[in-house]
Amino acid sequence: MTQSATLLAMSITSALLSTFSVKANDNPAQASNEDKTEKIEVVGSRQSYYTEITEDTKKLIELPGTLGDPIAAISTLPGVIIPVAGNEPAVRGSSPADNKYYIDGLPAGYIFHEFNTSIFDRNTVQNFQLYSAGFGAEYAGATGAVFDVRLRDPKKQDIKTTIDASLLRGGIFMEGTVTEDSAFYLSARKGLIQYFMPEEDEDEDDDGVRIKTPPEDNDYLAKYVWDINANNQLTINLVGAGDFAEADFDEKSDMAALNPDFAGEAMLKDRFDSQGITWRHQFATGAELTLSAAHYKNRSKVTWGDNYFENVTFEDTLVKGQLKTPLNESHTLTLGGELDKTDFNYQARSVLFVCTEFDVECQNNRREVFTQDRSIKAREQTAYLIDFWQINANLTLESGLQYTHNDYLDQTQVNPRMAVTWYFLDNVALTSSAGRYNRFPDIETVLPEIGNPKLKAPTAQHYTLGLKGEVADNWNWNIETYYKKLKNLPLGLSEQESDAEQLYANDVTGTAKGVDLIVNRALADGWYGWLSLSYAKSDRTNERTNETRDYRFDTPVVLNLVGNYQINNSWTAGFRFIAKSGEATTKISGIEPNPVFPDKYIATYDQPFNDRLPTYARLDLRLQKDFQMLGNDAKFYIDVINALNRENIVERDLDHEKVNQTGQLFMEEEADLGIFPSIGISFSF
Repeated sequence: MTQSATLLAMSITSALLSTFSVKANDNPAQASNEDKTEKIEVVGSRQSYYTEITEDTKKLIELPGTLGDPIAAISTLPGVIIPVAGNEPAVRGSSPADNKYYIDGLPAGYIFHEFNTSIFDRNTVQNFQLYSAGFGAEYAGATGAVFDVRLRDPKKQDIKTTIDASLLRGGIFMEGTVTEDSAFYLSARKGLIQYFMPEEDEDEDDDGVRIKTPPEDNDYLAKYVWDINANNQLTINLVGAGDFAEADFDEKSDMAALNPDFAGEAMLKDRFDSQGITWRHQFATGAELTLSAAHYKNRSKVTWGDNYFENVTFEDTLVKGQLKTPLNESHTLTLGGELDKTDFNYQARSVLFVCTEFDVECQNNRREVFTQDRSIKAREQTAYLIDFWQINANLTLESGLQYTHNDYLDQTQVNPRMAVTWYFLDNVALTSSAGRYNRFPDIETVLPEIGNPKLKAPTAQHYTLGLKGEVADNWNWNIETYYKKLKNLPLGLSEQESDAEQLYANDVTGTAKGVDLIVNRALADGWYGWLSLSYAKSDRTNERTNETRDYRFDTPVVLNLVGNYQINNSWTAGFRFIAKSGEATTKISGIEPNPVFPDKYIATYDQPFNDRLPTYARLDLRLQKDFQMLGNDAKFYIDVINALNRENIVERDLDHEKVNQTGQLFMEEEADLGIFPSIGISFSF
């Protein structure tokens, strides 16, 4: 998605959020003003086949503020930042684009809807792990973090149906036996927020945005497992999701104030469907062979303004295999590979913004209107070798080597990786890891005519060092330091550069460093909880000018505190408290005429990302009652998001309407979601 379409998506999401939030301080301002150190475990150890949701996954489902969405719990983990504009997370100083997502070992295009909820029914996620740095050689295509979602296997039982409904989403879940040796489940859900939008916001809005169709999302997930015999299993996965929204932007909207040709009706439509099949074979020697094939297709359509549009189809087909075999009592060798074929079709009439995360805003680098109809093909091959060595009872070493080649970029990468764990005390271990990583560039930066197909792949080096241990029977802790060195990041070239016709160059580098602490209390005596605390620093450097800036998602301090208490056999209550440094921002120092539309104004800035929004703090509460309805299990729950109704400022920008009317500097601030109660019920039969 180009910068124009991304701006549109953010504008619609912001308008929707503002429906439930408030404008703050709307006053004029004067112009003079397996046991790896890199793994943050959310659940216990991984096993081959599961039919039960783990105890730790249940904790995520019941987490206050997530509305029963287990993946939303990532915001409570150290090193994870959810951008104020929403959508995918930034982890340990890396970009959201640096992440990779897996579902049952197969790559996934995306796992989050536009309105920040995940695509997973709470009945389907068996466990979930975040690898935030230094992950192993089996993971390719990520320089930031890996999100590994394991779906539970269906139960062999009489078919059972669960109906789940809340203010935001309703769904149905069915599960049961197909044959004596096989079972399935099917989840289908639909967003309901469109039925709770205030009517006045459907008619008009002071911010110049009229929501015609609030974001509508839907998703489905099906899994079928056939236990052929004791040594062979076949699994079929079907996953899909869609998002849709419509809005009208008039001249009062921020988007149209900067670009009058963007005013008018706008529409976002996104849809993906994927199919996967996996065969597992267990040899008598203890070796395990896994073979998979998958197909993924994403179709995206965006329209806005002066007959602008983008139609994108992304289709991916892959086959992969892995053989894991014990060589002896102390060595396990894993050999794997993947062949990936990607077809990308792009049709557009849009405005070219040559812009990246390094830029404060894109308006100064607006180029011409372009029309394009293009298809590209990319083929990628990946192979890896991992040796796990149990040196002695207290010391393990994992060494890995990964090979990747991409024919579109015509680039080959060889990435060594290593992790060590040493229990130098009975309950305390020293952990460390190091590795090299690469990923495919952001697609808009390497498309012909609107990008630079000769860009190199972004790369990263990860280093971690930590301690982890246990205290008493129910407590464990983990403290870890990390350092990331990022290279070959894209720089948007201004028209004043001698090579401006290339549009982008690999001339941005970056660093990210910090320390993460998590203290976890397992369920005992009716309660559990955890505390996570992060201190971090991340920046980006323009290698042409040697200018170093704080990274736009740099957030030095993040504190999360979670607790849950079982009052009795029926009632449980929980809370989640988050406090974090305000997101990096750039202070607006004045205004100047818009170079493209001289009768409009744009902001002038102080040092990029040298200022911060106020500290963000929020308390979420949850109360749940388990009961019987017509002889069947049922749950009733109440969630209260931002229970203290704290005004959290998430954006400062020009009040474009007043600025364009007066030619003077006026500022406005946008606050996050105010207090938001929600109720829901789940009924199984």
